[in-house]
Amino acid sequence: MPSITRPRPQGPDRRAAAVAQVLAATERLLVGGVPFTELGVQRIAAEAGIARSTFYLHFRDKTELLVRLAGSLKDELFDLGEDWRPTGPGGGPDGLTALYERMIRYYRDHGAVLAAITETAGYDPEVREYWTEEIGRFAERAVVRLTEEQKAGRLAPDVDPALAGWTLAVGGAAVIARHVAVGDPARDTLIARELAVSQWHGVYRRPAG
Repeated sequence: MPSITRPRPQGPDRRAAAVAQVLAATERLLVGGVPFTELGVQRIAAEAGIARSTFYLHFRDKTELLVRLAGSLKDELFDLGEDWRPTGPGGGPDGLTALYERMIRYYRDHGAVLAAITETAGYDPEVREYWTEEIGRFAERAVVRLTEEQKAGRLAPDVDPALAGWTLAVGGAAVIARHVAVGDPARDTLIARELAVSQWHGVYRRPAG
């Protein structure tokens, strides 16, 4: 009776290692200049040092791969601003400028992946929905901080935290992504400062109307 070859079960460590290999391989290929639309599963698997069948054990398709790659980047980017507060050490427009500088550097370090996500979101509803939800996480965090500032009497009472938080998150992400895509790296600090000052005086310390 002919034997049937089945993929051997993998433990959590092996699964995590395989996923990490695929994510790292995909980013290497993107950095090397291969457009995501031209990146086949076979080439990704070969770069990762795994079989094509192993790829499909962990990813439904390339869309899921990109979503998970985006998630790993966004988690790290989200963590950059986790400890920032408008008041206290690192607060104020100078602290916000420093935070945006770190974010811009991170975007530059992973520019090829972010470009692929932006491109794919233009035609793939799943990627677009995921990316929108991820930006929503940044907006929710801004809303919490703005609400805290308003309760403490430091934020103008006529500011709507929900609307302002969404504007901060979406506007900041759009400016940084555009600058990293076509801007001069020598202007990174100027862009970070402009973002910080406009948000600080336009929202965090906006005069009461």
